[in-house]
Amino acid sequence: MPDAMRRRAFITGIVASIAAAPLMAGCSSTASSTSASSLGRVDRTRYAYTGEVYLLRGLANVFSTGLDVMNEKFRRRGVNSRVDNHSAWQLLADDIVARNQRNQVSYPIIIMGHSLGGNACVQMARYLGDRGIKVSYVAAFDPTITTEPGPNVDEVINYYLPNGRKGLDANVVIPAQGFTGKADNVDVSGWEGMSHFNIEKNDVLQVRVMTKTMALLNPAAKPLKPGDNR
Repeated sequence: MPDAMRRRAFITGIVASIAAAPLMAGCSSTASSTSASSLGRVDRTRYAYTGEVYLLRGLANVFSTGLDVMNEKFRRRGVNSRVDNHSAWQLLADDIVARNQRNQVSYPIIIMGHSLGGNACVQMARYLGDRGIKVSYVAAFDPTITTEPGPNVDEVINYYLPNGRKGLDANVVIPAQGFTGKADNVDVSGWEGMSHFNIEKNDVLQVRVMTKTMALLNPAAKPLKPGDNR
């Protein structure tokens, strides 16, 4: 497909999805409502694993349903996971900072995001780093701009479709000064059928990031019985 046609199709899809957003935004059974009152994490003994997993959707909450699927899978396993719109990243980060001062954060912290959420997951990690909070793993699915993970991040992976832009408009991660962790940009444009709208729904990529996440978590001191984490 020529680039001009691809761009027109992309824009048409965005317009159609935004128009449908009011009808779809509340349809997901795994969606989290982000407000000051909804941020409090339940007592960590409720979960089967240590850690906190944050999933950040893209525009209008309609493009990133693969994150809702992963959130549901994490929660069924007893993981302290939540999914929110990308615009909530600073509210979520400030909550982590405040709870960290009270020794109420369960580490490791893991952040993932798609599209604008792919931008926000790195921005959130960087913001936390500026406030002395370590982030173990960041996974971005086709962000829209260049982002720079800071030295507080152990590992960042970016699965992306090159947008053909240069400089800070390229959708890649570039480690900031002082970063000593692992950073990878994985071009998936050669994968059959892969697009901006389904990249976070891809089964192979979901398995990769979820397997990595589970490897980072540790069993909680008081494991739950099956079904008690709901």
